[in-house]
Amino acid sequence: MAGLAGSKPAIFLLLVVVVALTAGGASAATFRVTNMCPFPVWPAAIPSGGGTLLQPDQTWVFTAPAGTKAGRIWERTGCRFVGDHGRCVTGDCAGALRCEFSGNTPATLAEFTLGGGGGGGGADFYNVSVVDGFNLPMDFFCDKDGEAPIRCRDPVCADGNRRPGEGKVRTCNANSDYIVVFCPN
Repeated sequence: MAGLAGSKPAIFLLLVVVVALTAGGASAATFRVTNMCPFPVWPAAIPSGGGTLLQPDQTWVFTAPAGTKAGRIWERTGCRFVGDHGRCVTGDCAGALRCEFSGNTPATLAEFTLGGGGGGGGADFYNVSVVDGFNLPMDFFCDKDGEAPIRCRDPVCADGNRRPGEGKVRTCNANSDYIVVFCPN
């Protein structure tokens, strides 16, 4: 039994190393969502929720968890809420202020997968989609030096995906931050 007692510190140390290595590869990301439209918008995001009223020139900042698969950000317009319930003309999600699932069409979508979707620190993937329709112009980009935004100015959205599986996807280093601009100049 004396041999087992002496191995407890080694097992504990091994466990600490494994946890540290796993956590070090996590790729949570911060998103800065700015409304440059001349009217208010209510951005939504899954899995991070949303429901923030953004007046012109206001920014909403949130962090998406490491390993997020199929994350989305979209703008809701023409919203009226009383408390946590209401309705939006575009992008509405069953009248909820804080969305738990994707909104109704039309909605221009900023889509992302962090760390390859496995939380292991792989590359992030992101794109803009008008597969679910177009409601407002959008720029979406990784916040690194020289990164050109994905620009979507109209329903044609040359930089974005117009059909399911079109494959216009960009990559960025894990642990990067992102910027989404509604109605960019």
